[in-house]
Amino acid sequence: MRCILVPLLLLLSVIQPVLARRVVVTTASAINSGSWSAGDTIILKNGTWTNQSVSLRAFGTATQPIVVMAETPGEVVFNGSSRVAISGRYVEVNGIYFKDGTLSGSAVVDFRTSSSNLAENCRLTNCAIVNYNPALNTVDSKWVSLYGKNNRVDNCSFENKTNSGTLLVVWLTAGIVPEHIIENNYFGYRIANLDSNGSELNGQEIIRIGDSNTSMQYANCLVRNNFFDKCNGEIEIISNKSCGNIYSNNVFFECVGMLTLRHGNDCTVAGNYFIGNGVSNSGGVRIIGEDHKVYNNYFENLRGTNFRAGLCIVRGKLNSVLNDYFQVKNAVVVFNTFVNCYQAFCINYNGSSTYTMPPVGTVIAHNQVYNTNSSNTNVVLAQQSSDMDITWKNNLMNMGRFTNITLNEQEVVTGQNPLMQQSETLIPIMEPQSGSALINYTTTEHAMVTVDIRGRERSALAKLPGASEISGAVKLVMPSKTTVGADFFNKTTSVKYQYSDDELLQVNGIKGLLSFKSKLDGQVTIHSVAGSMVKSFSIAANDTLEKQMDRGLYLVSFHSADGDNCTQKIIL
Repeated sequence: MRCILVPLLLLLSVIQPVLARRVVVTTASAINSGSWSAGDTIILKNGTWTNQSVSLRAFGTATQPIVVMAETPGEVVFNGSSRVAISGRYVEVNGIYFKDGTLSGSAVVDFRTSSSNLAENCRLTNCAIVNYNPALNTVDSKWVSLYGKNNRVDNCSFENKTNSGTLLVVWLTAGIVPEHIIENNYFGYRIANLDSNGSELNGQEIIRIGDSNTSMQYANCLVRNNFFDKCNGEIEIISNKSCGNIYSNNVFFECVGMLTLRHGNDCTVAGNYFIGNGVSNSGGVRIIGEDHKVYNNYFENLRGTNFRAGLCIVRGKLNSVLNDYFQVKNAVVVFNTFVNCYQAFCINYNGSSTYTMPPVGTVIAHNQVYNTNSSNTNVVLAQQSSDMDITWKNNLMNMGRFTNITLNEQEVVTGQNPLMQQSETLIPIMEPQSGSALINYTTTEHAMVTVDIRGRERSALAKLPGASEISGAVKLVMPSKTTVGADFFNKTTSVKYQYSDDELLQVNGIKGLLSFKSKLDGQVTIHSVAGSMVKSFSIAANDTLEKQMDRGLYLVSFHSADGDNCTQKIIL
């Protein structure tokens, strides 16, 4: 028997991976010209990077990605025309702060380095793009362009896009089902550019998945756990223009616009929160196309009508071309809750009389419309049509108007008390409590709906109408401004109120959200610097409350039940 001796160094090189490197760089050219291997970490030196264009095509692995990261997250600031483009596989960009740039035309972050070199399994995480706009608002540019497949944008913050062009676009390529994930991000403060007539210019969406030409392709993207804050660019906050996408557990807070299923088929909108707070033209979901499912969503105090209603089902065009309005077919709208919306349902609407194709094969069932006064409209039928085919069933609407439509007691149940109360969610929502009339109208239908909006299990034999069950373990948490986005951008800073030598009230403030934690029972009052009262509420000892606030300067006063008090200035 013969033995073969293998040199030790050669043996170790076979059984052990090449040691990953950590390389500190100070310029984009050092990244672009480098030779990078799986597991390498490229560390960007803290400081301001002006007019630096990173273009990195590299190949990591699932267990050893190539990471481009800030030395300290948030302390690497890209400005001017600085941008990042990545392609290849398993490349991650982490911790960069794109701030006050003037980049024109190109995307700030591109998931490709050329038209043929796309990204796959790449990631943008813990980054922020803020006020990164060309001098002319009419210039169309994107902040993030997603190409390729299986990429991810997560835990990033995007704020104050002022120029034309969609903020984040998923571009579809023939033969590729992208399956990107967009999650745990903060999108905030977009104001619409207007035309000469004062109307919103088109193309100012926050997210667009696909376009008209590719709208019949499946994208299978997942958009979840994001917070959309005052995103007022145009009617389409999200513009769905492809098939098979899922939108779940997102919050749309005081947004002048809607989640719009504009083109494409077979999409799911489930478990989202649309909080209007009485803002004019705030809306919910608009349905166009085939086989869409909309369930477990919560709509409150929306003030939009027609196309901008809480839920609008659009009238289509005969033989529609790709960029027009397709007929709604086989939509399923079930287990949604509408609270004090000016117009909960708008059915068969289109602004033009030349659109004649009404919704068919559509089910609207087991929804709840809750009003505290009778002036709101539950259902408006925009146009009568003998060809319309909608099955209404077991929708509970305690009070409110019906316009141009009559529904019987099997289709809509009226006059029942759902016994609603505020929940303990970060933004309080109205949910039924024990004794609610909803328990008398349960159903076993729609097997796809196994949980409610907060992840509580629904009994297969007794699902309550509306988005919420009365009891059960909460397994899905509403996203908030402080739980999504980049850590360095959303980091909570604390101002502590002192009485004697002990902390009396602690206030944490970040981007429109104030969190109060009290040592004693008492009353909190918030005044503007002009002296007018903004909010007043009681708080219990050791309790924590969160309140939405506009940015500004405030005086916060606390008066305890024992007579202790303090006042402090807060800048939010």
